[in-house]
Amino acid sequence: MENTSPVVCSTRLTLALVSFLGCVCVYMLRNDVSFAIVCMVNSTAVGGGSDGHAGSCKPENNDSESSTNEIEGSLLWSKGTQGSVLSAFFWGYIFSQILGGYIAGRYGGKYVIGVSVLLSSVLNLISPVSANASVAIFIAIRVLLGVSQGVIFPAFHSLWAQWAPPFERSLLTGISYAGNQIGNTIVMPISGVLCQHGFAGGWPSVYYVLGAVGLVWCAIWFFYAADSPTKHRFISKKERAFIEEALHETLTKEGEKKPPIPLKAILKSPAVWGLWAGHFASDWGAYIMAAGLPLFMNDVLGFDLTSMGFLSAIPYLVYFLAINIAGFIADRVRYAGWLSTINVRRLAMIIALGSQAVFLVACGFCGCGQEHLVVIFLTLGIGISGVAYAGFVVNYLDIAPTFAGTILGIGNTITCVAGILCPLIIGWLTPSGSKSEWLVVFWITFAILIAGTVVFLILAKGEVQEWAKVHSSSVSTIKVVINGSVKDTSGESSESRKETSSTIKSGKKPQES
Repeated sequence: MENTSPVVCSTRLTLALVSFLGCVCVYMLRNDVSFAIVCMVNSTAVGGGSDGHAGSCKPENNDSESSTNEIEGSLLWSKGTQGSVLSAFFWGYIFSQILGGYIAGRYGGKYVIGVSVLLSSVLNLISPVSANASVAIFIAIRVLLGVSQGVIFPAFHSLWAQWAPPFERSLLTGISYAGNQIGNTIVMPISGVLCQHGFAGGWPSVYYVLGAVGLVWCAIWFFYAADSPTKHRFISKKERAFIEEALHETLTKEGEKKPPIPLKAILKSPAVWGLWAGHFASDWGAYIMAAGLPLFMNDVLGFDLTSMGFLSAIPYLVYFLAINIAGFIADRVRYAGWLSTINVRRLAMIIALGSQAVFLVACGFCGCGQEHLVVIFLTLGIGISGVAYAGFVVNYLDIAPTFAGTILGIGNTITCVAGILCPLIIGWLTPSGSKSEWLVVFWITFAILIAGTVVFLILAKGEVQEWAKVHSSSVSTIKVVINGSVKDTSGESSESRKETSSTIKSGKKPQES
């Protein structure tokens, strides 16, 4: 008997939307300092004004305009101190990735995610007091923020391993993680407005408002979320049965002991290393642009702070659209049997990282008077890279749903190296901020993006690995009927064939390709 449960108006889609809002909060709480620090520090007193930049395309006379955009704070932090503040998050972030995946894998993702965002919100609320007290205390707060957030995305992967049927993985995870880029986008104008017009002296209100928003989301999350369909208070019996049947090969039943983490098999798996290579390359490109986009727009293009805030948001809006469109298309293509799972993932990585590599290098060859062309290239390069969410991100669930949180935790730990190195490399290679210096940064990024893509294409897999399968005493099969053909939804593709009563009665296993 066919068992279906449309994703529209479903509990799993609502959970994805709540997760989306959670990711918005996470990235606002994480990145508020990148914009608030502009109005926290008295740049004139510490000699950090923009006059020292050797911008290639800066207008000569913009004193009257720049004065209207400058907001001087009270903190006397040098450029070196500001760099330490901005990098402190990753020193904490790198240490909690594996722990988060392990805890969520063993005990469920709901409380790991909720407590982490709760702690992040509280740390933001006490940030203004700590910043005024001592820069060392503020840096410690940022490190703790990194520790608290390091567990979140491995926990989300563990959660979706319990909730997302194979042919909906790209869509549901894409909706959830698209909140990252919306958080990046809206924190810019919010911080700017609060710096100028906020309460408590301006910049402290950035932390107070965003911390309060995080607390509100936590209340919603604890009320609505659940570790699995079995534990959800509002899900229909039909939808719960559909999800459990779709994931029967990879999930343990309620009350069963969770299998031990096969760490040795994970570390020896070429599919995992191919996945980590693609993940590292994608994050390298993301961190280069997160750390360098405002600097590049200021150094080379000569945009003022107001223009940078708006223009920096545009690529991430495109990124948001790319994540969701790519997720929908990827699932439709797999569902219809047009491409196998691994070929969908490969194509997504080629489009995402390949386009980013080409457009970033193209930016370096644009001259003065072509600023708008550079903005278009940056928008396309960063925006289209969101397609990677239909590639390496969901591939964690393809190859090892049961251990996705743990493997993602290790992968995120590796990619934290990129988060630490990228700001340092930008500082080393762009001392004067010239276009030629930035071109070197883009060429290095080009090489890493292409290398990571190639390794992913060679080593990555699209099916559940043998060491990641959870064997159950009772085996059932769910059939998804598409235009008269039958697809097996265990995560591996099957040959299209006519569904007949004799096939069902014979108990023959679907033929796999």
